[in-house]
Amino acid sequence: MSSAIRNRMQLHQQNIQSVLAEVFNHQPISRIEISRNLALNKSTVSALYRDLKEQGYVEELGEGDASNVGGRKPVLLAINRRYGYTMNFDFGYRHLHVMQNNLSGDVLSYKQVNVKGLTLKQILPLINDELASVSAKDNTSHGLLGISFAIHGTVDHNQVTYSPFLDMDHVDLADYYTQEFQVPVLLENEANVSAVYERDFNKANDQLKNMVTISIHRGIGAGLIINQKLHRGTHGEAGEIGRSVSIDGHWDGAPRKVEDYCSEDAVINQIQDEKHATNMTRDDVVRLFNEGDEVTKSALAAFVKNVAGIIYNAANNYDPDIVFLNSPLLEELPELEPQIEQVYAKMAPSILVPIKLTQNSHYATLLGGCSLVTREALGMEDAKLNFEAQTSVL
Repeated sequence: MSSAIRNRMQLHQQNIQSVLAEVFNHQPISRIEISRNLALNKSTVSALYRDLKEQGYVEELGEGDASNVGGRKPVLLAINRRYGYTMNFDFGYRHLHVMQNNLSGDVLSYKQVNVKGLTLKQILPLINDELASVSAKDNTSHGLLGISFAIHGTVDHNQVTYSPFLDMDHVDLADYYTQEFQVPVLLENEANVSAVYERDFNKANDQLKNMVTISIHRGIGAGLIINQKLHRGTHGEAGEIGRSVSIDGHWDGAPRKVEDYCSEDAVINQIQDEKHATNMTRDDVVRLFNEGDEVTKSALAAFVKNVAGIIYNAANNYDPDIVFLNSPLLEELPELEPQIEQVYAKMAPSILVPIKLTQNSHYATLLGGCSLVTREALGMEDAKLNFEAQTSVL
């Protein structure tokens, strides 16, 4: 193959992906608008659109409004929601979170499966049941497009390298499900996919280049978006702020880590110990706080200060446009957020980085995984895709 032919093929593929990204980001959109946005002539866009339609990626929704000078009404295009679907999983401590999404990122189904106390090998049949159940009801043209797993630990080259809360039982999830379904299978740290969710599912963040998402669950991690790209580090350990250690030198045996006193579990354990209780949950903490329990109020006051300190350090280390807090506890007690902001403001009197709570935190990791595996299925890993555009055509 000559270099000229190869270059034409590469240009054609780039243009096809550019048109598909325009549909993703601005749907419903007409070919005239795509031509204008990409500075491509109308005949080129029409030819590229025909290719995409033949492949099944896009669909026509109907006619839009005519221009001010009249003429034919443009045909509006959107991502074909019946093309296929992705399955996205989050290994929580108590529950396996399961979400099915179409190509445009719409949530088709969501459920929680109780897995407390189960090993990974015991959880695998439950995952297989979910995959089989969805497949049996599927009426899309291409079926399963990809699978993502949010891991509460570190991931390097699609392999789990550290998993403090779930023993991976030497199971290679990526290989297991790739061999079974012959689709992309993606493993990613849960804080990372939370950060991807903020980048790709919230149009308000579209112009932000640098973001930090601090994820506070059983442990603490940070997802880093730098120049609009997910930053994993050399070994997939970037953002592991919960494993940072105190430098005061007062160590008794193993050094105490940040997540040992500031994670959700640490707060629950502190309240449990002081109240001589057992098996407390987040719901218990929320209830006791709302009842005015002094032990709980004191523990959460310390939590507020510690989270403010984590934000201060993250802002100093990464200098982001914004810091997001992905915390189910804070989502249930949103009155703590302004208190965190006040303490942080006293620590950082010069430049204050805005702080926002992640909304629907139980969805964030699943939607972030959906974005990453959808990109991989489309071969558009580095494209700028706005999945929130799908809400405009629901």
